[in-house]
Amino acid sequence: GCSSSSSSSSNYRAPDMSLFCCDGGPCRQSPRNRPDEAPPGGPAPAAPLPPGQAKQPQQQPLQLLEDWDKLGKQEKAAVQERLESIVNAFAQELIRGKVFMKLGRNGRLFYRLCALDKQLSAFSMHIKGAIVEYPISGMQHIGFGYDLTDFTHVPVSLPSDALAAVISMDSRRINLVFSSPMERDEFVTCMLALRERHRRTTGGA
Repeated sequence: GCSSSSSSSSNYRAPDMSLFCCDGGPCRQSPRNRPDEAPPGGPAPAAPLPPGQAKQPQQQPLQLLEDWDKLGKQEKAAVQERLESIVNAFAQELIRGKVFMKLGRNGRLFYRLCALDKQLSAFSMHIKGAIVEYPISGMQHIGFGYDLTDFTHVPVSLPSDALAAVISMDSRRINLVFSSPMERDEFVTCMLALRERHRRTTGGA
């Protein structure tokens, strides 16, 4: 019945979901290879990611966030400390620039070079030769899944919701697609943490 579906949803996002991207994910979404469009090969880093290396330690604090209310003071402090180190590493990587896959309003997937400024106050994206900045203070919602409100038409097929994240602002929404659910979870968690940190340092605006 309906009640069992919610409890089983946590099993749906198992680590082996990362295999999905090679089997019906973004890889096959672009038969016509436009200049700025994702090639049919899909995101190259997806397949070779070994299951137990650099990403593995980052999983624990992110998983513990789900049980935050059950943790004691010392456990919360330990999780926050580990989360801070993850967020700092994420920010440093993004300051150097990182390519993400963006779902355009026409339903096509595009590779976009994204970056954070050194003050960690704005997320920027290279679009058609220009750099478009999105202030972190203006990000009203950072979450999982898609928001297709701005779309000119709804795509016939999309990569799994488990690979998608959305950033919502006053005038627009950015839909991003990742190569694994864990990479998506890390992005959303770290962006939320950076927004919270930005609010603390600027007086809560």
